[in-house]
Amino acid sequence: MQEEKKGLSWLRLILLQIVIGCTLIGIFAYVFRIGVNEVRLIPLDPNNRDMFDGVPMRMNVTYPGIGTIAIDDPKELIAWKAAFARVLNGGGQPARANASRLLLTGSIAYLDQEDVPFQIGTSGFRFGSDIAGSLDISAEIRKLQNMLIDKTLSAETIGSVIANRNHQVFRLQDGLLTVLPDAERTALTAQMTTAVRLIDFSHFDFMAEQPSTHYVVQLKDETVSGKHWLHIDLYKNAYFIVFDLLDETNHKAYFKLSDAS
Repeated sequence: MQEEKKGLSWLRLILLQIVIGCTLIGIFAYVFRIGVNEVRLIPLDPNNRDMFDGVPMRMNVTYPGIGTIAIDDPKELIAWKAAFARVLNGGGQPARANASRLLLTGSIAYLDQEDVPFQIGTSGFRFGSDIAGSLDISAEIRKLQNMLIDKTLSAETIGSVIANRNHQVFRLQDGLLTVLPDAERTALTAQMTTAVRLIDFSHFDFMAEQPSTHYVVQLKDETVSGKHWLHIDLYKNAYFIVFDLLDETNHKAYFKLSDAS
């Protein structure tokens, strides 16, 4: 009988300890607000390159005067993140402020941390609070800027620019600019929007010739103090060549009319 009472006492003591332990855990959880199944955004440390360890979900690129495109292909996002890291790891602060005539901006959205903004011009690249722009990596910066320009100048974006009535479209002939009539502007929009983008243009031998028609789009761009011109050359063999006079990388985008043989 005495052993039975002793066993009950031990059981009561163990139950009492469990109750006290659960109570203390509940109090600490309430006081310190221990999250359960919560998703938290980790603020970026300006001096921490761990931001390259995040999982990119989307990337936005804004071309001044033209608009913003979104990239959400996982493989492409990883490639862009690697390109950004390669430029920043090249090191070197810019010798002067980014005075590029054409400055592209954007951001990368991550699954597990805050969005990281970026900015790139010919003289420098900024990603978050990190900046790269030394002469040692100037070629890499130009290459990255060229890649972003190439990605942005698609048939769809250029067609949208031509259709946008906030911009003016002209025909340039004998040094004179003539406003493009509405019917011709609509036709040019349809041609450009449905054009096929060309990657391999090494065999082109007609670019030394004068285009059959030269169009100029005056972009409404509040980021530029002067005028921002986008040029579109149309050749008789049904090729379009598009370039921006502010682009210091001298990049050109090549297209072919979709109904051309």
